Amino acid sequence: MATKTSKRTGETSTTVAVGIRIDPKIKFALDIMGRLQKRSLTAVIEWAISNAIAQQSLDFDGGTLSSVLDKVWSTDESARLAKLAIHMPEALTYDELRIWETIKATSYFWLEYSDGSFDNDPNRLMLDRVRRAWKETIDHVEKHKMSPTIVPMTADDLMPDIPF
Repeated sequence: MATKTSKRTGETSTTVAVGIRIDPKIKFALDIMGRLQKRSLTAVIEWAISNAIAQQSLDFDGGTLSSVLDKVWSTDESARLAKLAIHMPEALTYDELRIWETIKATSYFWLEYSDGSFDNDPNRLMLDRVRRAWKETIDHVEKHKMSPTIVPMTADDLMPDIPF
């Protein structure tokens, strides 16, 4: 499915244009719904999708996709991935899972205990560090994509421009 954002110089876009293929009968039904609701075709499609999201139940807690989206959505890609991993890990793609597993394996991203150990308690995730090291994390995961195991990040990975 093709997506594109249209932006004039100096403007930020709040919508995304999506190209889709739909059955002619469904298109006809959407046109009729638009007439009855006095909405544009785009507004009818957005309304239908919003209703589908609100009705989509989740297996793990009986909640709806809409309720989880409220917890997960962020305009910041790193925050969005971390929140998705915490609240709905089954929705991660393979590539997202590799990033999340790298974050989980790297002590820098977690509030350490007094003995220097750490665990993956979501309440101990330091999201500000995930944001700051996002590019380095993506680069590290790409560099080690052929590794059969997750490779934790080191100080050299996190601060590549600082000589030690």
